[in-house]
Amino acid sequence: MSLNESREVLKLRDDELEELIKKWIADKLSEYVGFDRNSGAGDRGLDAVGFLSAERYEGKWDNYQCKQLSKSLGEPEFFTELGKVFYYASIKEFSCPNKYIFVAPKGIARGVRKFIGMPSQLKSEILDNWDIRCSENIVSNQKISMSTELREVVMSFDFRKIEAWNVHKLVEIKSLRKVLHEHVDIDPGIAPKGVVPDAMTDTEENYIAQLITVYGSHSAQTFPDLLSVLRDPDYGPDIQDQRRRYHDADAFHRHFRDNIPDGILQQFNQDVYDGIISDYRSSTGYARLNAVMRAAATIQVSGIFEKHKRAPTSVKQGVCHHLANEGKIKWA
Repeated sequence: MSLNESREVLKLRDDELEELIKKWIADKLSEYVGFDRNSGAGDRGLDAVGFLSAERYEGKWDNYQCKQLSKSLGEPEFFTELGKVFYYASIKEFSCPNKYIFVAPKGIARGVRKFIGMPSQLKSEILDNWDIRCSENIVSNQKISMSTELREVVMSFDFRKIEAWNVHKLVEIKSLRKVLHEHVDIDPGIAPKGVVPDAMTDTEENYIAQLITVYGSHSAQTFPDLLSVLRDPDYGPDIQDQRRRYHDADAFHRHFRDNIPDGILQQFNQDVYDGIISDYRSSTGYARLNAVMRAAATIQVSGIFEKHKRAPTSVKQGVCHHLANEGKIKWA
């Protein structure tokens, strides 16, 4: 995991943080059916909103209140923002949110943490100390008293659904990391190494069958199966290297397909293809295999993988076997 990704998020302006969360909500199509973004004066305590139903503000919705502050979120602003939402819900401008999440990269003050951790105490604090905590901070030059409707809204809200996300939480949410990669220069991190199973997997059959043919042609002998190649003192170590490369590339793709936009991985594969194809077309057989492996080792891919040095040689070489599986190149 990169050590500088948190700093990149902390560099965002308040409006950029709101835009980031809005884009993340818009990308979560399996959870949200729509989104809205409110910002500036008169936002009624709403920033980035995710709608859970077509009824929008009349149905269930989640509020993401973005606070890119110079310090941790303190009690005055915490209670003010909650008070705004409860007040405007009480006068029927919208239903009360399903969840209320403070997105505060620099974290929350100790008192705020205590209240979020004790939901029943937070509810009592708002009900008992509304005049002190909220009443004069909702509408300019106006004191908002605790009305019967407002008390009913506060009483009905589930305070267990108030959360606070600091920068460390933000950069660990997989779906949010995909959006971060599109808009913030963060290190993608290190993918796990692949594990080479003793027995050939179904996904290996194609490229391994081609390699067995290549080894047989080069040595003028017949290898009936993978086991016979593994027993050979010359080709056994070679095919083990090829399998290690294949599984490293497989682990690389499985890891990053959940963490970065699909287009980045597609471009990575295209870069490998473009980097090896001339050597591939210039030779045949065992010489072709070795030429392609050498070419793959020297490829400089574009984008984040090259910038942050996160594409090992074995992965780039392993991609070539995946290309062979897909029929884009052939070993034999």
